[in-house]
Amino acid sequence: MKRILITFLLLLPVLTTFAQFDFTFITTQWDSSYYDRYFTKWSVRAYSVSKDQNFSLINRISNERIDYKPNSRAAVGLGVTYGNYSLDVGVAISNKKDDPNNATKTFDFMSGLYTAQHIFDFSFQWYAGFFSEYRPPNGDTVDSHFRSDIRTFNTGINYNYNFNYGRYSFNAPFIGTQVQKKSAGAPLAGLFFFYYDLRSNTTIIPVSADSAFNKEARMEEANLFTSGFLAGYAYTLVLPAHFSITASLIPGISFNTGDVKTEKYYEIGHPLTVSPKLVSRNSIGYAGKKFYSLISYIYDGNFVNLGHKN
Repeated sequence: MKRILITFLLLLPVLTTFAQFDFTFITTQWDSSYYDRYFTKWSVRAYSVSKDQNFSLINRISNERIDYKPNSRAAVGLGVTYGNYSLDVGVAISNKKDDPNNATKTFDFMSGLYTAQHIFDFSFQWYAGFFSEYRPPNGDTVDSHFRSDIRTFNTGINYNYNFNYGRYSFNAPFIGTQVQKKSAGAPLAGLFFFYYDLRSNTTIIPVSADSAFNKEARMEEANLFTSGFLAGYAYTLVLPAHFSITASLIPGISFNTGDVKTEKYYEIGHPLTVSPKLVSRNSIGYAGKKFYSLISYIYDGNFVNLGHKN
């Protein structure tokens, strides 16, 4: 936990800098007939959010699968926007009273900076406690139980360039301090960098699934670095009465390195493995001059080839 707090404190000055200063490489010219900016740089909002980090282990030959899911926890809180930078601080609605023996502990920080042409997403997530669900190829759940000893830590950044920034605002459907006035879309392309750390006291493979996975899958620790390229498209459909719908699909390719501990440590790839990535940001929103409301869904999936058919 100490390492997590230190990493967060190192990231905080960077995020604060984004909030206080405009980038010198940001072009401020845009077509005001397509989108416009509010007169104020500041906005405050109440919000509710449901988010989690889950992962799966899959044998690519037999399609045996184990899903690891935290106890879902919603949060409520306040958000603030300064210019193009948004920050939400919430309090999780605890599930300990309903299920005290199967409570997931979390520290989950996600934020974004959406300027005219530059789109950044930051994530910093720590989870302890997962339900382990073993699913054979027929899809039925054979074994499910809570593993309080499994812990994950994930931090990273997605960056995309908006090629139609003069007519398309990524701020409008996700931050709310700009208004998309006409329907428009934009090609997107960029980079991403992530670090993922997994720890457990014993192998994460349940006894019932031991024979379905090879020895390289019986991990107790994984340290994974993944980076790569993204390219896709986003589109906002402007509806009557200041409503709009936004959808995006941004696939990518990732290059993975790191090590996994089973009976001993082994490296992933020589020196890299290659696998796909997928990001999708979607929203439904209302944009008024004084009030705005957004419902959004964001999926960020990393598919890491661990080698040895896992």
